[in-house]
Amino acid sequence: MPVCCTEHQSTHISTPLILSFDETLTFFPFVLEFYDWRDGLIMYRAYRDGHRELLEGSCSFYIEHIESLAGGKAWIESIPVGLVDKARAYADLGVYMLKMAAMSDKARHLLAQRPILLYLMCERYPLDQEQVLALCELGQRQILAHLGLASCRSALRFIDRIQSDFSTRSVIIVIHRLLDPETMMFTLFRHYSVITTVTLQVYLQWPTLTGTKLGFYLIKASPRERLRINQILSDVFQLGYRVLDVDSVRRIHAVTSYDELKKLHDRWLIAQKTAKFVPDPSCDKAYDIPFEGNSNIVPIRNYQQLELEGIEQSHYVAIYHHRIIKGEYLVYKMHMPERVTIGLKRHYLANGRASETYTVDQIQARNNRLPSYETLETVYSWLDRVRK
Repeated sequence: MPVCCTEHQSTHISTPLILSFDETLTFFPFVLEFYDWRDGLIMYRAYRDGHRELLEGSCSFYIEHIESLAGGKAWIESIPVGLVDKARAYADLGVYMLKMAAMSDKARHLLAQRPILLYLMCERYPLDQEQVLALCELGQRQILAHLGLASCRSALRFIDRIQSDFSTRSVIIVIHRLLDPETMMFTLFRHYSVITTVTLQVYLQWPTLTGTKLGFYLIKASPRERLRINQILSDVFQLGYRVLDVDSVRRIHAVTSYDELKKLHDRWLIAQKTAKFVPDPSCDKAYDIPFEGNSNIVPIRNYQQLELEGIEQSHYVAIYHHRIIKGEYLVYKMHMPERVTIGLKRHYLANGRASETYTVDQIQARNNRLPSYETLETVYSWLDRVRK
């Protein structure tokens, strides 16, 4: 809770930056005061009657907002060299992270050496700086465990390879899911020396390509080239399925350029004209649905519904039929906040036995467009409730 700090108003060394608001637009009856590094980057809400409240959490302002204020440059220059650059990538939590670094040597060390770990703590406790400071006193693997994330050494190595812009919510959602201690999906990236925003976007759109030759190619490709690949990739998967090429997925993964993918597409297109697709008897079998959906997220119950979903959404979801029959995969369709297809894959224990854990394998909007972060949060929240 905010604490009245009027008694401390004369103890500060620095002169505060003042951030005021247009009350007709924001209805905030106060200004924000930002003191520099010498005063621990402490912040207050200051009211017209002289009352002041200590701001104990994130102020939700970007570093660039502070820089734009009169005296903002001096505020930046008061901070030890390098720390501001470390915090810039973390959107509206960057100022909060700097504040924690000013209050704790352990937090300062994390910001300098492993800033994503400090970000994960600040993101979990944006209004409770005391909880963040307490966590900073733990070992780094203990911090991950407290946050409910994978806490092995390889998880820390995965974190160290992330070089991403955290300005979009979808990035942190994906990182949280990759660090799930039950599934440890981050191990898919063991061959990546650097994990960028594009790497995570490719994983989000095409999880099965992570770690493959085509997956590496997509990361280095230009935005235009990625768009061209996306436009034909679902067709290639579907063509491989229709032509009954048993190694279709492996062959697609081995592709190393758009030109190779286009040639494979054209060959399979010719082969499809001469091959008759004959559904096997399993196409009439109802799918086993281990957990139901709801009014918004509806399970696909048979091959006919799966085929229709692929037609409606213009993607290749029908190729998962045999995996669904084997109990390895589930497909759901969601209506709000946007129309998407959800693919869930089953995980297996070290001894090869099937577990009861399912995780998101893909979330595809029509024509394989990337889903919005509101959609991601809706899907993952639903799955968390199901798992509990």
